[in-house]
Amino acid sequence: MRRAAAVMAILLPFTLLTVPAMAYEPGGGATFNVPNPWGSEAENNRIVNKVEDAIRHVRPTARDPRPIILVTGYLFDRPASADAIIAACRRGVSVRVIIDRAVVSKPFRRIVTALNADNVPDRNRDGIPDRDPRAGRCNRSLPADNGGLRTGATGIPLMTSTQVRTSLREPTGNNVTWGKDASYVLKCDGSCRGGDEANMHSKIYAMSNSGTANNVVMVSSSNLNSGGTNSGWNDLVTMKNRPKTFAFMVRIHRLMTAQKRAGRKLVEFKDGPYTTRIFPMIGVGKRRDPLMQDLRKIRCSSALGPTSLHIQQFWWNGHRGNYIWDKIRNLARDGCKVKIIFGAVDSGLLSRMKDARRAGLIELWDSRVDTDGDGCVNTRTHMKAVAVRGTYGTNRRYHGVWTGTANWATGSLTRGDENTLNVRSGTLWRKYVSYWNTVQNHSTLDRSYTPGVGCQDD
Repeated sequence: MRRAAAVMAILLPFTLLTVPAMAYEPGGGATFNVPNPWGSEAENNRIVNKVEDAIRHVRPTARDPRPIILVTGYLFDRPASADAIIAACRRGVSVRVIIDRAVVSKPFRRIVTALNADNVPDRNRDGIPDRDPRAGRCNRSLPADNGGLRTGATGIPLMTSTQVRTSLREPTGNNVTWGKDASYVLKCDGSCRGGDEANMHSKIYAMSNSGTANNVVMVSSSNLNSGGTNSGWNDLVTMKNRPKTFAFMVRIHRLMTAQKRAGRKLVEFKDGPYTTRIFPMIGVGKRRDPLMQDLRKIRCSSALGPTSLHIQQFWWNGHRGNYIWDKIRNLARDGCKVKIIFGAVDSGLLSRMKDARRAGLIELWDSRVDTDGDGCVNTRTHMKAVAVRGTYGTNRRYHGVWTGTANWATGSLTRGDENTLNVRSGTLWRKYVSYWNTVQNHSTLDRSYTPGVGCQDD
């Protein structure tokens, strides 16, 4: 007995050290950041740290020998994100990244170099036009000899911006162009499934496994960039152990990679309390707008009292923005409690909103803050979310959150790549309302703001 106790005393510290590492699992539900000037560095980075931690714990397993990470993003400049993505590739993970903006940041160039070097041709390395890869898997060294054509034994250096731009056009929906590591970075021509003049604005972080969880899908308003951490109020929703939703995201990512043009039909997938929608819907208008269809299901009388809408919307403008506003104003007139925080609204629409506030129909808050006195906005809400409590369809006790990447503008419906998520959940509703109150506490009731010279108000 004494010997057994002694053995346990030796083993216990090692057991305590190893269990937490083995037991990692990304938390489900909602995550929110706190931007500058109010948040600490840890509060700034809550969302991006969570995504990066999840990526770090994706690895081949007996159950998932060929794991996958899918990323779509509008902007990218995080060194830590680059480190996590490159390390995942080197662990044998297929990392598939679609980005929108022009290549400017060194972290992003590092990712492109690591993921695209084995699927981009090197026509001049040995002086002979050919289709040999520039480097091996995840930019590892090539064989010392390849039919007498190569003698290099190290991976290539960081690609130049010109080389990166060239490589970003290579991947297609056919995985023969992905290289031996089955990884790539792609920049679509405009949006992937919409117009050439539009944007790839979707933000999806999906993993076939992460720690003890499988089929993890994260959707967010935040990019993996400094603006997403420091300058905007942002949200992230994590779904775990959702194989059908993950498989749906894999199919969508393949269509985006192939730049398969969208049609007029709504691309939607329902999985328990989660409804995922993918845009654009080419050529549709007010009648078939999915957000309008949701709003038409709201009634202002419910078993819980007047139906309430807590809205945080970054960019609200144009024809679509106005017809969405008309519907929301009508709901307020019908007795719904409507509370709005905005990040950017066109001047005509803002004037209409202020009229409704003065009439006592709505609460309206401006999240724009010039923190350094230079006449330019530094911080604002970047979310695109509505928390609803009351009657929705036949449910008179509905609690739900509608969130994602789509601004309330015409292009977000009909031209650009976007993703939205509707979740039926009282827990999530309470968290979003609590966060709305936090953002409201750092917003103003009325501000007459005119961007200064050199400011961008988009």
